[in-house]
Amino acid sequence: MDSTLTIASDDPVAVVSLSSALERAFLTSHAGMRPIVFACIGTDRCTGDALGPLVGQKLRRLGCGAEQVIGTLEEPLHALNLHERTDPLHEMTPAPFIVAIDAALGAVSQVGSITVRDGGLLPGQGVGKDLPCLGDVSVTATVNVSAGGLDAQILQSTRLFLVQELAETIGTGCWWALRSLARRAEGRRGEAELIRAA
Repeated sequence: MDSTLTIASDDPVAVVSLSSALERAFLTSHAGMRPIVFACIGTDRCTGDALGPLVGQKLRRLGCGAEQVIGTLEEPLHALNLHERTDPLHEMTPAPFIVAIDAALGAVSQVGSITVRDGGLLPGQGVGKDLPCLGDVSVTATVNVSAGGLDAQILQSTRLFLVQELAETIGTGCWWALRSLARRAEGRRGEAELIRAA
């Protein structure tokens, strides 16, 4: 995957672009050999910051297990529990491949866009939180404009419709990437069985 990919959420192939980018990231880092965990950061107490929990909820509804998704509407992953919920990931063997998902604020032209980057993200940076970097790959969606000292209020007044639409796209794209990776693994197993049988 290129280091950064930006996708307009209203692009008809946004889900495909996101899924392909994540699948490339999985393959490049041999994530098929490691558990994949989605860290969906945010809280349902703030409209703009609900993106992560909404993505987590979508992934759980699509069939991801509780061990694959940290952060849902029922059990959000936020500043107060980030260490407690993610520290155990660093003790797992093999280490999981973490996809960090969070809302972002940016320029007017960026609102409604989804960005996929190699490397983690700094949760809460936009609202002055000092939290550790999280993720092997990060997915952010720009939900509203940045207004400096007023960013917390901007997040509170963000339209739920936009956040929900972005969460649907991200959740579906993540699920497709997982399914594609699983199909590749099944294909490799099938080939190995044919070779053994020959």
